[in-house]
Amino acid sequence: MQEWLEQVSPVDGEDLERHDKWLCMMWPRLHLLRELLSDEGVIFVSIDDNEQHHLRMMMDEIFGADNFITCIAVVSNLAGSSDQFAFAGAHEYCLVYAKIHNKVDLGHFVVDEAVINSKWHKDEVGYYKLEQLQRGSLSYSKTLDYPIFVDSDGNYAITDDDEEPIDGGPYTAVYPVVRNKEKAIWRWSKEKIRSDPSEIVTGRRKDGSITIKSKQRPLLWDIPTEKPKTVFYKPEYGSRAGGVTLQDMIPDASVPFPYPKAVMLIFDLLQIGAPNSKDIILDSFAGSGTTAHAVLQLNKDNNDSRQFILVECEDYADEITAERVRRAIAGIPDSENKQLSEGLGGSFTYCTLGDPIEIEEMLNGDSLPEYTALAAYILYTASGLSSNYNDLLPKNKDCLFYSDEKRDYYLLYQPSHEWLKSSDSMFKEEQAIRIGKYNRSKDRKAVVFAPGKYMGQRFLSDLGITFCQLPYEIYLPLRKNN
Repeated sequence: MQEWLEQVSPVDGEDLERHDKWLCMMWPRLHLLRELLSDEGVIFVSIDDNEQHHLRMMMDEIFGADNFITCIAVVSNLAGSSDQFAFAGAHEYCLVYAKIHNKVDLGHFVVDEAVINSKWHKDEVGYYKLEQLQRGSLSYSKTLDYPIFVDSDGNYAITDDDEEPIDGGPYTAVYPVVRNKEKAIWRWSKEKIRSDPSEIVTGRRKDGSITIKSKQRPLLWDIPTEKPKTVFYKPEYGSRAGGVTLQDMIPDASVPFPYPKAVMLIFDLLQIGAPNSKDIILDSFAGSGTTAHAVLQLNKDNNDSRQFILVECEDYADEITAERVRRAIAGIPDSENKQLSEGLGGSFTYCTLGDPIEIEEMLNGDSLPEYTALAAYILYTASGLSSNYNDLLPKNKDCLFYSDEKRDYYLLYQPSHEWLKSSDSMFKEEQAIRIGKYNRSKDRKAVVFAPGKYMGQRFLSDLGITFCQLPYEIYLPLRKNN
């Protein structure tokens, strides 16, 4: 896998195995992401047309078809791409899956009621605006020129023969007539009005004249919706918007991707998938750092404390990904965007992976890790514990490097072939006695890692010591024996 990833052009249109290779790359990553996902968690995966159908089948296999939530169509280029055949591509996809479907609690978009109510009305169906039912006629139609009868209470009726209704009344017949008296027609036919009677609203002007209007329902992007739709469209979602934002933030960096994700797109996805103020968001393909930017923005807007974890394996991780997060937090004084100029606040830690610890290479002496790296590795793999690398140094002459509530952990080790071959690397009786004496005084146990020992385990067990020989037993889970 690593070999073809490192090739100049590992997967192209002429490669008959390109889909297999892509699936082989994604399969273990998606399995791992599922393991990392909480039971209440949800995953969003962006994809284009090339592999969308393969990804859907793979996600069904890994997450289970019952945990499929939806496939969002994201309009990322409203003008459309002229590079595509026959149709100008304007969208990409975002697959949404749950870890456990019935445990997921998805959020809705935040609706600014003050803005909405200033422009829109709301009934049991949803939001609407009022639009004049009549319009000027460029192509007159007799079927759209008929009277609508309105009584004094605002009730209306239409008849097949255009005669005043017998029941109720008295009625006023209202015809479609525009102000300049030109011939006009109604926008709706009689059949349309009968099928949607609640969509017509009558009223009266100050002079007593009657108005007849229809309810204009919003298109998807006209107003914020209380429940997200499966088509995402906002000008701010455009791929160009993401590039402009990144260029404004890091103008001096060479950007390896021209169209990074837009902040507002990730912001809105976070409102859905991470509605709780203390949710943790993981982006395993961090790219330019848009996810962290969106999390910081959401936290600032709502005074929340969501956390993010970004993973990026490319060389630009520090220069672009982390640098963008630094500038988003601290602010960019020259930015025309007020929030960016002031900074979003927050904090993060930038970490790099150390060299891998390979058991076989330790056995043959080809690779010896530093003390702190090996200490962190054995602490986690043996006991499921983790700690800052810098804290995992010998604290006494017996090489105590970590303590928890019940145990002390010792590591006799130096990254030197000469030292490992010498008697200095062996766990000795005098060390064991000192540790055992401390164990009895504090009612504790000890775990000692070393290349070898000069006494039997029965002797050590009486002293409350568990011995693990390096490197053979560093991966054995000690917790199973307790």
